Amino acid sequence: MKIYISKNYSPFFNLVLEEIMAKDENNNEDIIFIYQHSNAIIIGRNQNAFKEVKLDILKEEKIELYRRLSGGGAVFHDLGNINFSFITKKDEMGYQKFLKPVLEFLKTLNLNAEFKGRNDLMINGAKFSGNAQFIHKDKIVHHGTMLFDANLSKLAKVLNPSKLKIQSKGIESIRQRVTNLINELETKITVDEFINKFAIFLEQKYDAKILEIPNQYINEIEKLATLRSSEDWIFGKNPEFSIFNEEKTAGGILQISSEIKENKIQNIKFEGDFLSKLNTGEISNLLIGHNFNKESVEYVLQSIKNINDYFGNITIEEILKVMFG
Repeated sequence: MKIYISKNYSPFFNLVLEEIMAKDENNNEDIIFIYQHSNAIIIGRNQNAFKEVKLDILKEEKIELYRRLSGGGAVFHDLGNINFSFITKKDEMGYQKFLKPVLEFLKTLNLNAEFKGRNDLMINGAKFSGNAQFIHKDKIVHHGTMLFDANLSKLAKVLNPSKLKIQSKGIESIRQRVTNLINELETKITVDEFINKFAIFLEQKYDAKILEIPNQYINEIEKLATLRSSEDWIFGKNPEFSIFNEEKTAGGILQISSEIKENKIQNIKFEGDFLSKLNTGEISNLLIGHNFNKESVEYVLQSIKNINDYFGNITIEEILKVMFG
């Protein structure tokens, strides 16, 4: 068994590398991969990014957004969070098989954690680890998180859904009480010490070797990272969804309803008691087919010289706020 520990802190390196290792048909050895991300939101394959994440905060705080290959809910990663992946031949065993060594390691630190629900690890009634899996051909990847000393206030700030009313066919995250393992430790250690102890435990338990990540994998990262960072992958894979939102402005009540598929606006209506001189259906026609994001919609609205004839005293800023929350 091989153990790799990444010193790169971006999901566009680590999760891309994980995918490359899982798809390497020439490797028959099991792999344990340990990594961290400095500032990232990781959403499940079947989730709606607009439903799960406050995208304006992501942009303001330069948080990376990554859509992984596995299902499950959205998670926030910073350097107080530790991630682990087991890459092995698939079998009929469930989550407990992979989480057993994690629980055994935590016992060496006098932490009595337990497996709960479908895919979580908990301690003293609070969650500190979420897990998910995906299969590629004859291999399975089990990856999980361990909150060690993460910024939980930031986690809540970026993952809480906005007030935007979205009816999505995607999977929504279930919010639970969470905790950091540092709070449960009698003898405090640093996150680096924790990772080192974890790697040594796994090395000894599985008679494994801690190795440098092969250059053959690193050389493949850039090409695949380009795909995984594309708007088509991150937002185009959103499940089909619809929105309805309304707000009272100084110019009157504005209601916006829209249907979105593959991140493209399929239908959109502007309604309310604002003083419109022209039919807003003309604006709707201009927006159909455009990407459902603030920049794309703002570009179209800014190009309309007589926009006040459609929306009265309602500003473009207010339209965007109603539309995107």
